[in-house]
Parts: sequence; structure tokens; C-alpha cells
Amino acid sequence: MFSTAQHKETISHEILLTHFRKNKVEIANAITKPFPFLESLRDHSLITEELYNDSQEACEDLVPVGRVVYHILCHLEKMFDRSLLQALFSRVHLKEYPDLIQVHRSFKNVIEDKHFSWECDREETYKMPSTQPRCERGVLLSYELPSQDCFCCVP
Repeated sequence: MFSTAQHKETISHEILLTHFRKNKVEIANAITKPFPFLESLRDHSLITEELYNDSQEACEDLVPVGRVVYHILCHLEKMFDRSLLQALFSRVHLKEYPDLIQVHRSFKNVIEDKHFSWECDREETYKMPSTQPRCERGVLLSYELPSQDCFCCVP
């Protein structure tokens, strides 16, 4: 039997994966050049040396970077986990590829919406309203905390 935290973690993984699937084109379009994207995926062991080399070769052969990135994202989707999102939305990538910022925000919004719906369920079940208004709460995405089991509110 799953605990509530395990159940939420499973649901959050599915939500993030679904959102990732729906946003692969947007992510691929935001990555406008292979460096540092390919290197960081390789350095984090998210792609193999072979896929890295094939992708570099495709870019050198003038395959559009977006198509190369989309191919990589399809590969990464099969083994999706939070470490992918940590690497994808790293500070270096957000600085190098500013169009990723909007996609990153969309991931935060999806999780925030789900987080608040869990709070509503909890409040209805236990009739224990929070002492802090919702508008003052912030949500830290679970993939932003490497050893996190569930979502946490942060100031």
C-alpha cells in the first residue's frame, strides 16, 4: 500500500512527464545551439557518448538544432526523471537559452496548481485551514530538491 507521500510523488512524476511530453517542441525550439546543452546532458550522464557524438555530427551536417534536440528529448522521455529537469532548467541553460524560462515557468505552474489542489483536498478532509494565505505561499518544485519525497512550501 502506498503512503500519501509516495502516492503524491507518483502523481507528480506522471504530471511532470505528461507536461514534458507536451512541451518537447517548445523545449527543442528554445535550444538554439548545441553548446552547452549537449555537453551538460552528457556530463550528467543523461545521454550516452554515442548519442552525444551522433548529435554533434548531425549539427555539423546542418541538421537543424531543434530537430537534433527533439530527437534527444524523445530519447530522454523514455527514462524521464527529475534529474532531467534539473539539468534542463539549470542556471546555465536558462541564461544561455532565454526561451527556456517560459517553459520552466510552465512546469512550475503545473506543479503549483496540483500542489494547491492537494492542499484543498487535505483541508476538506481534515478541516484544518492553513494559517498562511495561499497567495503568500511559494512552491518549490520537487525536481529542484534532489532528495525531496514530496512538494514543500517555502517562504
